[in-house]
Amino acid sequence: MSADSLVERFKKQQVEAGEFNHLAHLKVAWSYIHEYSPVEARERFHSDIIKLTQVLGAEEKYHRTLTDFFIDYLYQIKCFLSSKLVADKSWDLVEKQCPLLINDAKKLVNFYYSEDRINSPEAKSHYLEADKMPLDRASLRLSEKDIPVFDVENKDSPIIVSMPHHGQFIPFDVLKQMTPVALNSADTDWYLVQLYDFLDAMGISRINANYSRYLIDLNRDSSGKVLYKGADNTELCPTSTFDRDALYDEGEEPGSEEVSRRTELYWKPYHQELERLIKRAKEQFGYCLLFEAHTIQSHVPRFFDGQLPDFNFGTNEGKTIDQKLARTLEKFDTGEYSKVINGRFKGGYITRQYAKPEDNIFTIQLELSQAAYLDEKLRLFDHEKAENVSLVIKNLLDSLRRFCDKYF
Repeated sequence: MSADSLVERFKKQQVEAGEFNHLAHLKVAWSYIHEYSPVEARERFHSDIIKLTQVLGAEEKYHRTLTDFFIDYLYQIKCFLSSKLVADKSWDLVEKQCPLLINDAKKLVNFYYSEDRINSPEAKSHYLEADKMPLDRASLRLSEKDIPVFDVENKDSPIIVSMPHHGQFIPFDVLKQMTPVALNSADTDWYLVQLYDFLDAMGISRINANYSRYLIDLNRDSSGKVLYKGADNTELCPTSTFDRDALYDEGEEPGSEEVSRRTELYWKPYHQELERLIKRAKEQFGYCLLFEAHTIQSHVPRFFDGQLPDFNFGTNEGKTIDQKLARTLEKFDTGEYSKVINGRFKGGYITRQYAKPEDNIFTIQLELSQAAYLDEKLRLFDHEKAENVSLVIKNLLDSLRRFCDKYF
């Protein structure tokens, strides 16, 4: 079977159990890391392999750490071949260059992991860092020159969907200064591009970050001004996770010069592009609606008590939209999903900064509970959940556009 045929059948969950061996697993992963961006390749491969194991009734075969390990190792190979100016993307070259990966994967894994660690129940359900020799996960020794700050899809649309917390990558020069907890990018807004994959068909513009919020938070004021006065706020360059785990050893936190460097390299380009998109939409359509797409774990004691509602809209207490649009948002039926407006999340820096309702520039933030579309325990995309909630978001954007086209 050709590699292309294998990948096509894998995506359709048509691969037989006996066919999807270690070699097939690697071939498909190799194809994904060439077909998709680094973040999307990892997300899609995890979700598609989970779906295949479910179809085959072999859920127990899925191993989170091993899957991540081989994706990361293949990225290392890809970077190595690129450094040697080898443009050939064929799998034959990988087999030729990496016999250990093909013929004795267990030995290869054991260079990095002890038997106890890689065979533990925790390693099957969650990513565990290597305990014998580090594999530079997330960074893969990449620098800011290797991955763009953001991806953008320009459409002829008055609506722009912004995803500032979609990214997972951290350049190696920063990552090596951080604690191991940074490797998982646990507070990422997971799988947003996949959840909003209807945007292209709707002709809606999208901009999404590629770098982790642990590097710099694009939804914070670059001056360092706090977002919620009197509340527990994360910084422009966070020093802890949502679970309050330290991202740096004591005394190693980024200083003012480092924060300024990250601001210039990552924060400013994203916001300059956002400003350009808003200006273009306003000039073309007479109005612009900036929709801030976010997700968060359903339980984060640091920020709120109990379980978060499913749909959490923020308009800074109505200051980022006009009254007519506010009523449309209030009336929108989220069906089986719970909904709140200006509850715990009232809109972040981007929502507040770019709103000019008097000039027909409106902003709305949606903080979606990850329970609505993920298997939260495994932090994996749940296709059935996602399909249902994605339709509600699509209908919401369609409703907002029809209303704005009529009145603005």
